[in-house]
Amino acid sequence: MQRVPSVRRIATLAALSAAALAGAGASTSSASDPSCTRVAAPGGSDSAAGTESAPFATAQRLVDSLGSGDVGCLRQGTYSENVTINHGGSSDSSRVVVKSYDAERATISGRLYVPDRSNYVTIEQLNLDGHDSPTCSAGSTCTRLPSPTVDGDHIVFQDNDVTNRHTAICFNLGAAGYGRAVGDVIQRNRIHDCGRIPSSNHDHGIYLAYSDNTKVLDNVIFDNADRGVQLYPDAQGTLIKGNVIDGNGEGVIFSGAGGSASNDNVVENNVITNSTIRHDVESWYPDIVGTGNVARNNCVHGGAGGAFGSAYGFQIQDNLNVDPHYVDRGGKDFRLAADSPCAGVLAGASVPAQPDFRPDKQEVPPPTTSGGSTTTVTVTQATFGHYRHHRRWRLRVAGRIRGAGGAHVGYVQVRRFGRWQRVGTHRLHRRFRFGVRAARPRLGDAAVTMVRIVVPGLGRSRAVPAGYRR
Repeated sequence: MQRVPSVRRIATLAALSAAALAGAGASTSSASDPSCTRVAAPGGSDSAAGTESAPFATAQRLVDSLGSGDVGCLRQGTYSENVTINHGGSSDSSRVVVKSYDAERATISGRLYVPDRSNYVTIEQLNLDGHDSPTCSAGSTCTRLPSPTVDGDHIVFQDNDVTNRHTAICFNLGAAGYGRAVGDVIQRNRIHDCGRIPSSNHDHGIYLAYSDNTKVLDNVIFDNADRGVQLYPDAQGTLIKGNVIDGNGEGVIFSGAGGSASNDNVVENNVITNSTIRHDVESWYPDIVGTGNVARNNCVHGGAGGAFGSAYGFQIQDNLNVDPHYVDRGGKDFRLAADSPCAGVLAGASVPAQPDFRPDKQEVPPPTTSGGSTTTVTVTQATFGHYRHHRRWRLRVAGRIRGAGGAHVGYVQVRRFGRWQRVGTHRLHRRFRFGVRAARPRLGDAAVTMVRIVVPGLGRSRAVPAGYRR
């Protein structure tokens, strides 16, 4: 699929306010749209033929009528329903397309879902409002389901306005047990006001959960409660390029958990600014640390916690820390002024090699690895004890690091109630022995407590059962 040049498209997109985009095509066009295979319109009938003169009434009936190579068009109006794309196209040249009727703008108000069985689908030129998506199950971290939810492959979202007016995640790509999203493209959209306020730390503009080779291109991503773009826990080979990412809780995060880590993701030629909670670009790898991730040639500025957070699990190369000079940030006009130092960045040019902007803080020092050797972290002993001079339970850990010199920060984790919990942090040398405070271990008929150490940048040890000493 051919990509439209970045600068021209994003300048036009950024100039439109959300209100103007939502109201585009306010008067229904009398001209026909020859691209439409099937048509739906307010006031139509789902028992009709789906033609311009006899349109369907609902978006669901429209998408159910489409096959490979078909284009379904929604006439101006609001379709208050949840829509599932139940089947897709057969190739890039024979896609299923769902779009607004020419010179009009339709709104789907509800959840839009593309399941794993549906591939080669294009959604374009629509307003997608997930405010009234179905509620989440009890005990979930969400209150309403994400929209759009995408588990299919080779799905394209372009030229849409996407929001949920601060109720939930907007884009969610891939889900364990439901499908891995492969080769999807999110381009030239406005993605904004997603997620609950105040922040819950769970609601993002784009959430790449289980995905491969996603492209996030030339979007304006702003005012989302938590991350503008989250790569967690298993996003591989993502390209995030040419976007304006402003005023989110955090801009972009590289992250992982448990046995998964996001790897080989590239964040380049974006303007990432004014994060309201933490950093414009950051990482979080409590277990396995990601590799091959890089943030380069971006303009990054104004984050509440600084431009960059802890720099482990990704490289920082040749970024600029400068005010981008938006035309009217308050009015959500994110075009760059004529004197913007970031114009070349958004155009795809490399920024000067100096000054290279480095992290505001280096929480985990980079490891020094012996040439050609394999680095291993080993726990040789882990013992819970109630020591009289401390008058509390402690976990004593001993072990070694092979293949890496210097000192490294290690996280001590214990497995309780089916999940790993961090109980302490300690600086580790080649051989180490230390104690950390810990809660009373589970005894009797309960499972034996397992212990491991995670060293960001090096890896983690095998889990070992903890001994017990009174």
